[in-house]
Amino acid sequence: MRYLVFVYGTLKKGFRLHRYLKDAKFLGKACLSGYDMYDLGWYPGIVPGPGTVYGEVYEIDLKTLFILDEVEDEGQEYERKILPVKLEDGKVVHAFVYVYKGPVENKLKVKDGLWLKK
Repeated sequence: MRYLVFVYGTLKKGFRLHRYLKDAKFLGKACLSGYDMYDLGWYPGIVPGPGTVYGEVYEIDLKTLFILDEVEDEGQEYERKILPVKLEDGKVVHAFVYVYKGPVENKLKVKDGLWLKK
């Protein structure tokens, strides 16, 4: 079985954790509306808000999904949700997205929703 995942930070192409997606099929750049991105140090987190987050969508297998759950500390720091994301061609797909569970009051908001720290 194959799954879709939307990544917006260190798992993107060219970033430090992309190695976990090296065998995944890249479906394209995408955006997620209704979420704001925050700088948590060397990685970002997203929470519900009025903004838009920009990232990439990949098709992955179950083994890779479990690896990403571990990398993202799913259930503790992040919660994996299925959300609608819009690909560059306008097509909307439902993908797994890791949503930050911690407080963001004292964190810097990434205003344009695009993570650039490598």
